[in-house]
Amino acid sequence: MDIVRLTETRDGYDIDTSGWAAYVASIEAGLPEPVKAFVAAPWRYDARDPRCLHDARLEQLALSEGDDEGGRPNQVLLVLQGAWGGRIELCYRQVSRLQVDKHGGPSEGFGDLLLEELVAVGAGTFRHELVFVEGKLLLEFGDFRETQVDLPVPEAAGP
Repeated sequence: MDIVRLTETRDGYDIDTSGWAAYVASIEAGLPEPVKAFVAAPWRYDARDPRCLHDARLEQLALSEGDDEGGRPNQVLLVLQGAWGGRIELCYRQVSRLQVDKHGGPSEGFGDLLLEELVAVGAGTFRHELVFVEGKLLLEFGDFRETQVDLPVPEAAGP
């Protein structure tokens, strides 16, 4: 992780997002709209918000390739079960790197998502790192889309 820090403590984990807002402000002018909407969302690191990815669980990871005139474009679909219910679908296109690191036994899943960070790594290239209790996913890509399905609606603030 480049900006957000995860530290294991005696009672669990400490997540330090203090540098995130300044980082987003420094890059958001040049971001494609779907990436900007995701990285600048105020709920990204607010575990009290049902849209936050913290504690989500991996439901599906799918890689697909296709043929066209430009070669074999590929896509990765990551489906997460939200911590509060519902599903979060993250679709990455123009994937140049996919790294899956799973630890734990064969009957154990990845576990809860502890932390994720999506950063710019070059002109039109981004990296999304997702750290789970029992593994890690890292993707580098050029195009991105996030869809939330049947997530609970956050409570409206009172008067």
